[in-house]
Amino acid sequence: MKSGFPVLFLQTDAEVRTLSQVLWAYKIGHHWVHEAHHITLYVLQPLHVDVARRLHADLRAGLVVAPPARSGNATAVLAAFLRAPVTLTTILVSLVVFLAIHVFGQWSWLSALTYYPLIVTDQGWTLSTEPPQWYRLITPAILHFGWMHVVFNSLWVWEFGRRVEPALGGLWTAAVYIAIIIVANVAQAELSEPALFGGLSGLVYGLLAMVWLGGKLSPRWCESPSNTLLYFMLVWLLLGLTGVIDVLGFGSIANHAHVGGLLAGVMIALALRTVLSLQQNNRN
Repeated sequence: MKSGFPVLFLQTDAEVRTLSQVLWAYKIGHHWVHEAHHITLYVLQPLHVDVARRLHADLRAGLVVAPPARSGNATAVLAAFLRAPVTLTTILVSLVVFLAIHVFGQWSWLSALTYYPLIVTDQGWTLSTEPPQWYRLITPAILHFGWMHVVFNSLWVWEFGRRVEPALGGLWTAAVYIAIIIVANVAQAELSEPALFGGLSGLVYGLLAMVWLGGKLSPRWCESPSNTLLYFMLVWLLLGLTGVIDVLGFGSIANHAHVGGLLAGVMIALALRTVLSLQQNNRN
């Protein structure tokens, strides 16, 4: 196919592949045709002819570097897991628990993971007011009560967690996650009437505080999310606190868990800032 505008004549497939990676990085549509003695580059837009020639010259001069080739799906998934294993494991555990309870009917899992132990009778179940076992300070986070609940929490945990974990490392990330979850769950249990609650949203707000405040205090530590995303999450929190979300029919929201997680994230971000400052001073 020779449609388009001819730009260059090259000799080797390796040179073609390298230049093609650069052109796609600049969003320049193009294709190649193997002729008898050379390979011809065609671009799809006339305004890209000079741009493509300039990029080729810069590439040969070493002024432009081709981006790495994209990995296959399996390789990309493995790479993502290696970058953030704690974050992905948290999401996968939540999905497994959700499927076990709501798809396969393993309701005993619900009883085992709630903050307050469940008392099961012939008429149904009620919450016990007995103090929870220590592990129940954590496990409500992996309980979800609808597809939208588990999917959106998982997406937010990944969006923020993938920024935090490479900076902290796996062990510290696990410790931070557990700390935020415990604060969020205890806040929800102690500041509201005893009720069934769960979800990763307390962790989501804790991670939001960490990546936003941590990124502002120390940009080299992690990249802050956009202000638009921050404002959206904070407005959603305020709507929950004012009861608007309940009125709109989105279901009951664990508002105290959100606030508890957010405050825990703020405190952790400030602590990390202090540690980074001390490390910098020691190096100086």
